[in-house]
Amino acid sequence: MKYGKPELESILRWRWQPDGCDLPRFDPAAFLRLVRHKSMAFVGDSVARNHMQSLMCLLSKVELPEEIDPKDCIHCTRRYLYRDHNFTVTVFWTPFLVRWNLTRDGALQFMDPHNVFLDEVDPEWTRHVAGYDYVVLNAAKWFTRPLFLHERGAALGCSNDACGGGAYVAPSRAIRAAFRTALRALRELPGFRGKVVVRTVAPPHYENGKWYDGGNCVRTRPVRRGDESASLPETEAAFHAAQVEEFQAAAGGAEPGRFVLMDVSQMMQMRGDGHPGQYGHWPNEKVGFGIDCVHWCLPGPVDAWSELLLHLLTS
Repeated sequence: MKYGKPELESILRWRWQPDGCDLPRFDPAAFLRLVRHKSMAFVGDSVARNHMQSLMCLLSKVELPEEIDPKDCIHCTRRYLYRDHNFTVTVFWTPFLVRWNLTRDGALQFMDPHNVFLDEVDPEWTRHVAGYDYVVLNAAKWFTRPLFLHERGAALGCSNDACGGGAYVAPSRAIRAAFRTALRALRELPGFRGKVVVRTVAPPHYENGKWYDGGNCVRTRPVRRGDESASLPETEAAFHAAQVEEFQAAAGGAEPGRFVLMDVSQMMQMRGDGHPGQYGHWPNEKVGFGIDCVHWCLPGPVDAWSELLLHLLTS
């Protein structure tokens, strides 16, 4: 509102009505009672952080947390304690879920193309989550970047033109392997007995270009069911299929209820109106996303994820 996003008041009045049931509004007191003396880790990219921030905004009606020094936890972007309920919430920033950002000579890198090791889980989050009661797992958008992909100790290929004519590996193939590795790690992690919530891809909504060449999201209303743009784009549809199938494989060999699926892809495809777009900052500010059609406004459609999360943790 401060930055001038148009028709925001009408956007805030939209709610989800699932087919065949009702989704109650989020009850922060009930959620905090459920997670008393427990801990929750959001594991994934910046949209995982977006989800955590939305949850914290909703919980602020009951209690405000205090930030905890992450100490030796390199990828603990933020860690908070709700002292009255002894509830800890943490976000681990790991955009591929697997080991990444190492060049062939072992040095760290933070520019494209990234080296991604599809069958080696990222130790910076797995070494810390054994004691958590809940892990909310996601990854998607970074797999569309230029990547050098590795598997079984050898180069596998590239996700696009990163290697100048080398073997092409579809991003959906890469994300499938990464989810398989991450979910296997959680199944086999010594001491981890928590519940795993796998969240599917939340589509971005850039139109008339990409995030770096003038694309924008200017819709002010949700897409209606049956509209052509209500269908998932090809890339996100392939990501979604890979995530769901790897979830099913992991859940099939685990204790009932230990792995649950939060499938948000289709519902979020209909909410291209819910991104900050160009209104997440003042026009002259230098920010990572000048026009942000990836993350979600707070409050906004992302708040429904906590309604779904509360339902999944109590069902």
